[in-house]
Amino acid sequence: MKNPLTGLRILHYVSPVRFDTSGVFQHEFDSNYKVVEKTISFLPFCHHYVVVPSKHKIPDNRDNVTLISYPYSRDLLANRSYFDGVTFRKLFDFRYMDFDFVFCHQPEMLYNILVSFNDKRYGQNMNRFLFFHWVDCSQSRASSAIPPAYMRQLEGINLCDNVFFHTDIASEWLTKNFKKSQSTTINHQFIKDKTKTFPISADKLKDSEPFEINYDNVLVFNHRWVKSTGVNRMMEYMDGLDDYQVWCTDFNAPKEYIASKLNSGQYRYLLENSLGSMCFVDTYATWNLSIQDGLSLDKPVLVYDQPAMRKVVGDNYPLFFKTKDEFQTQVKKLKSMENFVWKVENHDRKFYDDLLYSMMTIMAKERTHIPKDAMNWLYCILNGINYKHEIAKQVQPNIQLNSVWQYIRRYLLEIGVNDNINSPYVNYSIPDDIRDTVTDMVKDVELELTPTTIKRKIITKKHNWF
Repeated sequence: MKNPLTGLRILHYVSPVRFDTSGVFQHEFDSNYKVVEKTISFLPFCHHYVVVPSKHKIPDNRDNVTLISYPYSRDLLANRSYFDGVTFRKLFDFRYMDFDFVFCHQPEMLYNILVSFNDKRYGQNMNRFLFFHWVDCSQSRASSAIPPAYMRQLEGINLCDNVFFHTDIASEWLTKNFKKSQSTTINHQFIKDKTKTFPISADKLKDSEPFEINYDNVLVFNHRWVKSTGVNRMMEYMDGLDDYQVWCTDFNAPKEYIASKLNSGQYRYLLENSLGSMCFVDTYATWNLSIQDGLSLDKPVLVYDQPAMRKVVGDNYPLFFKTKDEFQTQVKKLKSMENFVWKVENHDRKFYDDLLYSMMTIMAKERTHIPKDAMNWLYCILNGINYKHEIAKQVQPNIQLNSVWQYIRRYLLEIGVNDNINSPYVNYSIPDDIRDTVTDMVKDVELELTPTTIKRKIITKKHNWF
C-alpha cells in the first residue's frame, strides 16, 4: 500500500545560529539545522525545499532536496524579528511549485511567511508545523532590555497545526510568561492539544581527523560561548584547576580557552583525546546535543544538574554536579574513567513517531467534496501533460495563479497520483495500478487539449525555472 505521505512537498524555514567570521553558515555545528536534516531523513519519500542562509557549504547532491538561498540575519536575536518579505516572495514560483507542509523553525516568523504566500494567492491549503529551538522567557533573554518575543511565539502556535517542543519542560518555559497581568491570557489546553515533542539524538560523528594538541589534561567545552550555556559558571568552577586546559569549540571564546576552528573530523579527534567534556547549562535550556557527542565515544561528560539535561541523559546519570567542589572532585577522577560507558535512549525514535503520526493524522482527514476542475486535471495528466503550469494553462488558460489548485493537488495525491519527488517542479503521473480507474473517472470530460507553448529548460540542480 502506498504511503499517504509519498509525494508531499515540504518547505523548511530554518533557524541558523552558527556562522564563521566571514559569514558562512556552519551547518555541521548548528544544532537547529541538524533537526532540519533529521526531518528530511525521516521523510525520504517527500521533496524538501530548504531555505538556507545565502552563504553556506551545504552539499547540494540530493535529488529530493532543493536548497534556496535567503539572507537570514547573522545576529541571533535580530533573526527572531528580521524578515525580508520582498526577497522572500521572489524565492518561489508557484506556477511550478507546491508546498503541502511548512516546517517553520522560527515560530515568530510563521505569520510573515503566510502573509507572503497569501500575497501570491497561495497557502490556503498548506499545513504548518512549528519547531521550538528557543523559547522566549525572562530566563532565556540575554538582557532585560531585549523586547520579549513570546507573544509572537504564541501567535505562531495559534496559526499552526502542531507545535513541537523538545520536551514538556520547554513548553513550560513559554507558559511562565503568562503569570502576570497583561493584555491577553493563555489557553493552556489549546497549546497542550497541539503539542508534540522532538527529543533528538546526536548524529554519528565523522571519522576522526588527527591534528596536533600541545596540551595535557584537556577538557572540552563543546558549546556556544554565550551566557545561556553557563560560561560564567564554567570559568568560576575551573578556578584552581591549573593543571587542566579547557578547549572550547567556539572560536568566539577568549584566547586562553584555546578556541579553534575545528572541522567535524578534528572535533571527534579532540573529544577522543581529551579527559572528557563538560556542560554548564544552569538555568534556561530545552535540550542539548553536545553532551551526547562525548557519550557516543564512551567519554565521560560532566553535566550541571538541570531538569532538561536529565531528560537527555536520564535521572540516574552518575556525573551530575551542582557545586564547585562537586565539579572539581569529578574532574580529578576523570583520569581513572578510561572504561566509562553510558548509553542514552534513542531520542530520534520518539521524534520520528510524533512527526509521522502528526502528518498521517492530517492527511487522513476525510474529504467533503471533489474540487472543481479536478477531473480536468486528471484528464491532462492521463494524456501526458504532467507539469503543474502546463495543466493549468490547459484548464484555466487565463488565470496565472489560483488558490484552488492546492485543493486539487491534495485530492490528486489522495487518490494515488504520483508527484516525482526527485524534481524541484511539480511533475504528476498516473501509476499503472490506478490507470484504468482514472480512465473511467474522466470518460465524460470534454476538454480540448492544445499543444503546450511552455519552453522547458533542462532541470538541473541550479533549479532554474522553466
